[in-house]
Amino acid sequence: MYKNETNQLAVSINKDVVAGVLFFGFAAAFGCMSTFYPMGRAAQMGPGYYPALLSGALASLGIALTVTGRRKPSVRMIVVRPTALIAVLATPLVFALTLRPLGFVPAVALASLTATIAAPTMSLKHRAFSAMCLAAGCTAVFIWALGVPLPLFGYLLGR
Repeated sequence: MYKNETNQLAVSINKDVVAGVLFFGFAAAFGCMSTFYPMGRAAQMGPGYYPALLSGALASLGIALTVTGRRKPSVRMIVVRPTALIAVLATPLVFALTLRPLGFVPAVALASLTATIAAPTMSLKHRAFSAMCLAAGCTAVFIWALGVPLPLFGYLLGR
């Protein structure tokens, strides 16, 4: 680890090895979960057969990716700023907490504004414009086109 010219922490990492380990970890978790269901056999598959089969394939892919990734050099990556990380992780929480009391449109707009905290160079005008566009687009897709039964405005805004 070292500090770069913008005083951000950077680490050397091999993306292929990390991806391979993650693939293998997910495969192991889902493979273990599939053992709680009856397996059956190839001619008459049970509910745990296909997840176990896919977990095996994903684990094989993870092992192959890790082994081939070890041959490649690692690259230096800048560690994410804590403010940006917290903003991105808080965005779904903001949406979930404001959906019922404020409604769909304000919840999407507030979630969008929360996410833009991760982009410190973005102007307030662009943040507001992107929040309005995202709220309008999500309303058109989810409420009107797909018919998701959510109120546009919640009980705190008088529905």
